[in-house]
Amino acid sequence: MEATIDVRLLRMFIAVAETGTISKAAERLARTQAAVSMQLQRIEADLETQLLVRSSRGVALTDAGEAFLAYARKIVALTEDMRRGLVDKKLVGRVRIGIFEDLAVTRLPAAIAQFRQKHPFVDIELTSSYSEELARSLKGGRSDIVVADPARFTQAPKSFMSKQLIWCASRLMDVDDGDPLPVIMFESSCSWQDRMIASLAENSIDWSVGCRVKTLPAMLSALRAGLGIGILLPEALPHDCENIGGKYGLPPAPQAEFGVFVDDEPSPLVEELAAFLQNS
Repeated sequence: MEATIDVRLLRMFIAVAETGTISKAAERLARTQAAVSMQLQRIEADLETQLLVRSSRGVALTDAGEAFLAYARKIVALTEDMRRGLVDKKLVGRVRIGIFEDLAVTRLPAAIAQFRQKHPFVDIELTSSYSEELARSLKGGRSDIVVADPARFTQAPKSFMSKQLIWCASRLMDVDDGDPLPVIMFESSCSWQDRMIASLAENSIDWSVGCRVKTLPAMLSALRAGLGIGILLPEALPHDCENIGGKYGLPPAPQAEFGVFVDDEPSPLVEELAAFLQNS
């Protein structure tokens, strides 16, 4: 068996794997669902291997699909490294980056530091805030790159990043049978909190507001105090809390999708860093 797969097809497969549905991947890639489906079939035919299990709820990776996804990500990252190496740019200047608060616990800050090591003459100013404030910061010219919830922006992102969320709670929390499930809610809405509420409703889970919080540290404190369950990025899970996926009849936790946004006329430096973050 000999298969040659275009890097663009690898990007498409990664988008499908990260979003979990062909429709969302098509929307991210600005392609039709039919085109994405045909490209998936083409990859599987070339490899003579089933990579995805399709259902009315979306797609799931087979074992071969998981392995292929790892290879695809490596190849795309190497392609980007090759492109940057061949161009051999001497990047100099300052970039102001704003990231959504929750992303501070992921590897995104480490990726920014890695970029800074590769380009020592680049000064990076990093701030974190809510998506609404970051959108205003980009529009007002106070940020050059923003990574945040796309639902809070009127412009299209340059690229997307998807992160799987988890249901979590204090190890000491217990809910009596028949009682509503207490849920910790952010006061400001976000798209994945909206999906969380919709998912609870779709699965007929009776719930109530256990606590309202304004910030990520407040969310973590409320979880540790046993005031309710919540959804978090896995990296943010406190040591005295646990992933409760499947408990209380909970459905799979939603994914958090972030957009990488740049200003209307980005400099070559901003373009380069935005492309770097896309593959982080």
